Amino acid sequence: MNNSEVSLRKGTLVKPVRDGVYAWRRCTEEEKRVWYDHFHAECRAGRDVPFDSAGEPQLAPLDKTFRINSSTVLTVVRARVAAPEGYGTRKGCCQVFDPSSGETLYVLRRSLTSSW
Repeated sequence: MNNSEVSLRKGTLVKPVRDGVYAWRRCTEEEKRVWYDHFHAECRAGRDVPFDSAGEPQLAPLDKTFRINSSTVLTVVRARVAAPEGYGTRKGCCQVFDPSSGETLYVLRRSLTSSW
């Protein structure tokens, strides 16, 4: 059975198929505020500029990323979801809970396995 055939359901325990699997979640308002506070302090100190090379204002990141080890056991929260990523959505994802960090994350379904 390959990973595309693995049946994932809510409550299923899964593991990443390899080390360093990419996972993400939306940044909280507090994280965005901290980013902007740091950015504005850097601009006031003259170490950064508020615009990129095209003259566009720099924006706070929308997502926070994680790398998950293959030994981490995750719990499926939603088996099939089109996850928000950046300014769009990414299909083929699964929402999982990582008990080691307490985070609810999005991961590509093909990166998970329920057999180990």
